[in-house]
Amino acid sequence: MGMFDGIEKVSSNQGGAWLLPGQHLFKILALKQPENLRSGACFIAELEVVETTQPDYTKGQSVSWIRNVTKHKEMALADIKSFLATVAGCEEEEIDSAGAEMAVGPQQPFAGQLIRCEAFNRPTKDGGTFTRTIWSTPE
Repeated sequence: MGMFDGIEKVSSNQGGAWLLPGQHLFKILALKQPENLRSGACFIAELEVVETTQPDYTKGQSVSWIRNVTKHKEMALADIKSFLATVAGCEEEEIDSAGAEMAVGPQQPFAGQLIRCEAFNRPTKDGGTFTRTIWSTPE
């Protein structure tokens, strides 16, 4: 067995920092749906900081909003649906699997679009924290 056995089955880590609490204006860089052996299928929004109240961020920094569909399917899909409806400028009822697939596809229809985010920490049942997000369109 060599050191690189299994390398063809993993994806590289090209994401930015985790999404932190604060009021943010982001530019969408890319929407992705990678799958890896450790965490399964995920939805990742790669975002660039345009404006923020978070002191740990700098303008132009890349951050990632990640939802694990394998481990938390119902909650993750609800969060993704809300995000996609906001960026698409439509009602949540209009979001379907075909539209979601298009959003993460090679044409990246939402790349370059601005989106606002209010992020805040909520406690979890097991004593940890979860960063809750509320997405909106810039005014």
